[in-house]
Amino acid sequence: MTQSLLNKALTQYASDKPDATEDVFSPQFVTVGKFKIRYVRKEKPHAPTLLLLNGLPQSIRMWESSIEAFSSKFDILAFDIPGFGLSRADEAEMSPSNLSEVIIQVMNHFNIHQAHLVGPDVGVPIALTAVINHAQRFLSVNVFDGPGSFPPKLSPILMAVIKSPFVRWLAKGLNKKPVMKTNFLTAVNEGYHHYLPSKRAVQEYYDIAYNEQSHKCAISFFGTYSKELPWIEQRLKDIEVPTLITWGKLDPFVLVENANILAQKIPNNKLVVFENASHFSSEDAGQDYVDLLIDWIEGGTFSKLKL
Repeated sequence: MTQSLLNKALTQYASDKPDATEDVFSPQFVTVGKFKIRYVRKEKPHAPTLLLLNGLPQSIRMWESSIEAFSSKFDILAFDIPGFGLSRADEAEMSPSNLSEVIIQVMNHFNIHQAHLVGPDVGVPIALTAVINHAQRFLSVNVFDGPGSFPPKLSPILMAVIKSPFVRWLAKGLNKKPVMKTNFLTAVNEGYHHYLPSKRAVQEYYDIAYNEQSHKCAISFFGTYSKELPWIEQRLKDIEVPTLITWGKLDPFVLVENANILAQKIPNNKLVVFENASHFSSEDAGQDYVDLLIDWIEGGTFSKLKL
């Protein structure tokens, strides 16, 4: 059943462009603390560092279409957040506060003193927590398509997962297969307005969606929102790190109202809504997003860390 679903996705939802000969995102791992982190490193000396996280149920392959443009301008580190993508974790570690500290640990491991941080989807509360607790480590932050306040403005299904321990129990157990299928279809089709991921991405997202440990970690992560999102929201007004908020207007899962809330509460921010983009807005917006982020970083005046 699931193999036929994958075959259908590869045929109907994947780009018909041939995969590049060199696979920049071919999985490589580094051990940081207790975690085995999947990462991509493209160094560019003397350039600003751009730190890219991933969303759910995707991986850092979500940056396939933009990594070449970004690496021509910036020093790049992309990594899968533990519990998401191909970086594994235990359920007990799945909260924005815990995972925000992993960002700092990874930066320290790669000797990155400051970076421009990009947190999509589930990376939004993680990135916001990181800049709240470690403002001096970040030159700016870009967040999109994920919640940063409570209660978040989400689809009814996501709200049920967040609010109900019983729904989470079902999603991990008796109802896990339909939820895994939904997650996979979101990753490769329903989360887009028009973008088509590569065949490599479709295959990887399938492996992620149907990995039982990753599935449990994601559901457990949502269960922390009722405690952690109010904490984040109370501190949005204190964020000093320049914040770029981008969003897809057509996002059916994490509604664009979330972007407006963040823009109202974060003091030093810029809000850009892409009219024809859905949940995975950085890919859907394509070159418009790439140009915006490059202009944001190159055109901004960002204070440097005093070491």
